[in-house]
Amino acid sequence: MSPSSRRKAAVYVRISLDRTGERLGVERQLEDCRALADRLGWTVAATYDDNDLSAYSGKIRPGFEALLDAIKRGDVDAVVCWHPDRLYRKLSDLVRLLDVADGVAIRTVTAGDLDLSTSSGRMMASILGSVSAAEVEHKSERQRRAFSQMAQLGKPKWRRAFGYLDDTHQPDPTTAPLVCEAYASILAGGSISDIVRQWNSSGHYGLTGKPWTPTTMSLFLRNPRNAGLRAHRGEIVGLGTWPGLVSEDTWRAAQTILTAPGRGPGRKSVRRHLLTGMLTCGKCGGNQMAGKQTLDKAIVYGCKQCHGVSIRAEFIEPFVYELIAGRLAMPDAVALLEAEQDEADVEMLRTQRATLLARLDDIADERADGLLTGAQAKRATDRITEQIRALEVQAHDAEKARVFDGLPLGSDDVAAAVQCLSPDRVRAILGVLAELVIAPVGKGHRGTDGARFDPKRIQVVWK
Repeated sequence: MSPSSRRKAAVYVRISLDRTGERLGVERQLEDCRALADRLGWTVAATYDDNDLSAYSGKIRPGFEALLDAIKRGDVDAVVCWHPDRLYRKLSDLVRLLDVADGVAIRTVTAGDLDLSTSSGRMMASILGSVSAAEVEHKSERQRRAFSQMAQLGKPKWRRAFGYLDDTHQPDPTTAPLVCEAYASILAGGSISDIVRQWNSSGHYGLTGKPWTPTTMSLFLRNPRNAGLRAHRGEIVGLGTWPGLVSEDTWRAAQTILTAPGRGPGRKSVRRHLLTGMLTCGKCGGNQMAGKQTLDKAIVYGCKQCHGVSIRAEFIEPFVYELIAGRLAMPDAVALLEAEQDEADVEMLRTQRATLLARLDDIADERADGLLTGAQAKRATDRITEQIRALEVQAHDAEKARVFDGLPLGSDDVAAAVQCLSPDRVRAILGVLAELVIAPVGKGHRGTDGARFDPKRIQVVWK
């Protein structure tokens, strides 16, 4: 038996995609590679695999790294693989292999031998690597073109989504109404955290089966798919071929709120107390925050700027509920709602915003065509962006009346309905109706506020 036939071989197998996780692809390759090693009379000293891992993506391949280490140590002096593109698809990986594979025999099941000891063999290996890389790039180009065509036709790229029946792209009778309620809650002044608590408590988790978080909920509510809109590369390109869970107007109105400054996805500070940041100090004009009093550990709202004004939560919070209920029970409360919102004005603001967004696209095209300098494009973009922000503020103000949706305005029943609202919704309603200014206790009354409550300390400034 010649020395070449007594080599210690490493078998390397890889497959880019394993949807089932059953490893059937790498097992087939392993079987063929072992058979080749037997025919060559080589001893298989080790096997390495990278299942469900691309050789082109740039991600670390643990099996490939272990193979290189084994060659460096001299544990193996031969490599068997199914095809060269299983071993490498990028020339950078081939270079790493060349650095350690001097004298190492490489055999493949389907493409013959790789002789890396000669210049011609290294050239052929480089050519095969270039061909493999080109195949990947061509496949990516075809996929991008196919995805672009799908987007233009309005066809969905997704198969499963919360709110829709699996594989049918039709609304789910159970979860679709929840999505509608979520958008209505946002427009009515509710918070993302409210929706998260409600859905998790009722067991309506996402497709992964994991509970919702404020971040995942925020991203979900921002998805144009919920309005039946087709997006491609972050841009809405038109209507989709599936029915929306909410109307486009509802979705866009919610985006005005969700994309407001400070509302981006991510970790947020949570308002644990009803009126945190909602009360104004009558001494310095600062916001009052909740904290614990030193003696009896009661919750108080105190000014964090001058520290000169505070009021106990047990007094001010019931007062706020009574104030809101009393105002909304008045006969003119319905007229107040109608005066706050003019749907024609809201629609006009949306149209103006869409026009400005289209102008931003024009500026980008003009810059790409060399019609604008970088400075000119930036100046124009900054001006239009500022106009868009102003329109979004106006649209938000014009839609404030949505915070009253579902409440029996002008009726005594409104008091019970207000008691059932979430703290975020109560804060939103108070923000539309009035500003509360808390005056200092005054001389001769210091230290007695814990025993009694003087409503005269609260100045109600109606909006």
